[in-house]
Amino acid sequence: MDPTNKVAVITGASRGLGAGLAERFLERGLRVAACARRRPALADDESRLLTRAADVTDTDAMAQLCTAAVERFGRVDLWINNAGLLAPIGPLRDNDPGAFALHMQVNVVGVFNGSRAFIRHLHARGGDGVLLNISSGAARNAYAGWSAYCAGKAALDRMSEAIALEEADSGLRVHAVAPGIIDTDMQTMIRSSTPEQFPRVQKFLDLKTKGAFSSPPFVADRLLELAFDPSAADTPVLTSLPLEHV
Repeated sequence: MDPTNKVAVITGASRGLGAGLAERFLERGLRVAACARRRPALADDESRLLTRAADVTDTDAMAQLCTAAVERFGRVDLWINNAGLLAPIGPLRDNDPGAFALHMQVNVVGVFNGSRAFIRHLHARGGDGVLLNISSGAARNAYAGWSAYCAGKAALDRMSEAIALEEADSGLRVHAVAPGIIDTDMQTMIRSSTPEQFPRVQKFLDLKTKGAFSSPPFVADRLLELAFDPSAADTPVLTSLPLEHV
């Protein structure tokens, strides 16, 4: 597998997993278009990197990001919908309605907007492409205190399955990927929760003590294998990455 000069778009790339993916992809020779609400502070190389401040909840902004990537690099081969929120944390009865609505705008509508822009590009240019939507084990197992996050990621999973059915003959392959536990700002937020907000917080405190996390470069390499290794072509739409440290 040689991903050199493949073109990837990554949303939510200003920090955490998204920034780690962008950095590793550049190391592996890809060309990358990276966005977040605040423009990602990545080492700028116009021949291989495009950065934009773009809000995934804005349909036009995602279409413009795709257009800019195509104008700079000629095509998009891989689109990763990574942008997402964890908050609000706590029992649904205590959730702020505005925070819940914003969560769904980012974690569900944002995936719709990015997916739509990429799929329309594929139909315009013809040929193959890979759409990876960053999911979570919370999509498949409920957690008390995470009603918004569980609901949003479950919606992402079903959306991915529906897209796969709709685009079965178009050359698009789509996966909703649970990447495992990565020590990012989101994990810091989880560990700062009280047991009343999130009853399973001790599990994540213990993981921190053990250092039982996957690193962004490890996840990036697994995603590249999923996207471009021919042996991964039959991977189910819903998939989970192995853990780096077991």
